[in-house]
Amino acid sequence: MSQQSLVTHGPPTLLPMQTTTGRPGALRLLHVGVHNSANRNAGDTLLFPVVRRLFDAAFGDNDWTLRQAWSPFLGLDAADANGRFDGLVIGGGGLLLRDQAGSDVGNSGWQWNSSVEAVQALRLPVAVFAIGYNRFRGQDDFDPVFTDHIRALADASGFFGLRNHGSIRALGRYLQPAQAERLAHQYCPTTVIWQLYEQHRAAALAHDASGQRVLAFNAAFDRAHLRFGENADDVLGNVARAVRRAQERGWRIVVAAHKTMDREIEPHLDKAGVTYDTVDLTDAGPEEVMAFYARVDLAMGMRGHAQMIPFGLRRAVISLISHDKMRYFLDDIGHPEWGFEVADAQLVDRIDAQLQRLETDAAGQRAGLDAAQDRVWQATRANMARIGTLLSTQSHLGA
Repeated sequence: MSQQSLVTHGPPTLLPMQTTTGRPGALRLLHVGVHNSANRNAGDTLLFPVVRRLFDAAFGDNDWTLRQAWSPFLGLDAADANGRFDGLVIGGGGLLLRDQAGSDVGNSGWQWNSSVEAVQALRLPVAVFAIGYNRFRGQDDFDPVFTDHIRALADASGFFGLRNHGSIRALGRYLQPAQAERLAHQYCPTTVIWQLYEQHRAAALAHDASGQRVLAFNAAFDRAHLRFGENADDVLGNVARAVRRAQERGWRIVVAAHKTMDREIEPHLDKAGVTYDTVDLTDAGPEEVMAFYARVDLAMGMRGHAQMIPFGLRRAVISLISHDKMRYFLDDIGHPEWGFEVADAQLVDRIDAQLQRLETDAAGQRAGLDAAQDRVWQATRANMARIGTLLSTQSHLGA
């Protein structure tokens, strides 16, 4: 098993570093992310360990040091990283966001709290891995420092991977043309749980054989005014009626809260007459999150990871789109028909039609899901081969 220690803050001379003892010749990798459930979001709680799982699967058990993206990363930190690590991995996650609670964007404009000068001082291999452009519809643009910072990072990175092509297009507008051309597409690693976690793949297959019909439903209430607009009660009432329609078709409804605030949907479900159980995953660990989604048949939700985690376990998905990233992902996997605008007046009928397709053409729908998830894995394998070249090693996953 790979080794890891945690860096939280301050200049390197003050850090309580742990000595790791991995396999002989193990890569020493510094991982910048939102670690140890710092933002109490089930998707991110799972995401960052899965990044490391993928790198370990590709390159053998690595020696990991974890650094919070929100902690200052300045010139001394860059010098320390250059001297002590074989590579720097930044991501994944929707880090390209200006207003995440807990983060200080003064140095960079986004969630990695590093100065432009520190990024320019990096000399070790840098892989930006599966991050996302997470500005909401109608949200203010990034501060001017963002452009300077992201251009410096593009120059410093040997691999700059974004988790959907929509993010590539959006971020490219801040870069010089030659920099934008080097941006790569790397899906969120939660979309390849099937290949990385044998025990959860087995649990998913066992659930399939049980003949149940469990629908995990996730609503998202962060920045609700940007998601639902001025008619939020009408929009959410319509969403609740769509869930009621699924119940009438024989689906067992489980509300899956990735953050406790997601339970704000419950009064709307009650009003619509929906019978449901609630699983609050806010403080669940990575294994619990995967175990939950392995045992559902359909995930319908608004959060990106309420879509990508079940997809990574080959669970059917229906996306309720209140953020462009949901559409970006479906476009990339070739199934835009799996998503519906949350404010669509015809949402109930559209969801009902999709449920009918899932029920009447189960084999065809499953074949499309399996093929799409396998394509994601093949793309990921090719990117890990590229990163192996950057790190002067070879990926065990092939190209």
